[in-house]
Amino acid sequence: GTARLVVEAILTNENKTQEVRLSLTYPDLNGAAPAVDGAEVYVEVEQVIYSFLPDPEQPGRYLSENPFAVVGGHDYTLHINWEGTEYTAVSRLSEVFPIPQPTFVAVGNTGRLRLGEFIPAFSPFEQAMYRIDIDWSQLDTAELTRARIYQYTFSSIDMSQLVLPPRELVEFPKGSTVVIRKFGLNDDFAEYLRAKAIETDWSGAFFYSVSDNLPTNIPHDGLGFFSTCAVLTDSLIAQ
Repeated sequence: GTARLVVEAILTNENKTQEVRLSLTYPDLNGAAPAVDGAEVYVEVEQVIYSFLPDPEQPGRYLSENPFAVVGGHDYTLHINWEGTEYTAVSRLSEVFPIPQPTFVAVGNTGRLRLGEFIPAFSPFEQAMYRIDIDWSQLDTAELTRARIYQYTFSSIDMSQLVLPPRELVEFPKGSTVVIRKFGLNDDFAEYLRAKAIETDWSGAFFYSVSDNLPTNIPHDGLGFFSTCAVLTDSLIAQ
């Protein structure tokens, strides 16, 4: 079939260079998604326009010309003009609740740790995505010295969620640096991520495959999602 535009855009309430990624659907599951170049990308809020420019280092990545932070209570509209079609999507900033106290579990007597179960998979009050970066490069000369883990809290349970497949349990030495970023999710974005998590088997892979039957807020047969998320960050040394 015809290749379709895939949009990955999470803007946050952090004052920073925001990014939008554009690619095309592709039939080869093991190949890389073709990047979309030459699109006009901007975000509009209350008559203010934030332009995005192509990143010369990374095709398909568009960076805001100036840093900005998403502010609550306003509709942000993403505009993408590409090959004669204008794609628009609207989002309003989510809210985010505090990060629970992180816990770690010792792995036998190895001096290594795993993440404890401090992130609830279900909550009637909030939906969230956690991105956890663990780095022990200063402690270890092994090949693999960092890991990134995604975990979610959703407010509705899917049958397939009741039997969670075994997570890949990352082990790391005591003294590793752990940075936790918690993204509050709007209901529509949470629905997208939940469908995606179920489809990718909770494998922790994020955004790397987009199938046709996931929810989307991108019009004209587009795929992917545009969302604005409030974010909290916590960093600590794993002990």
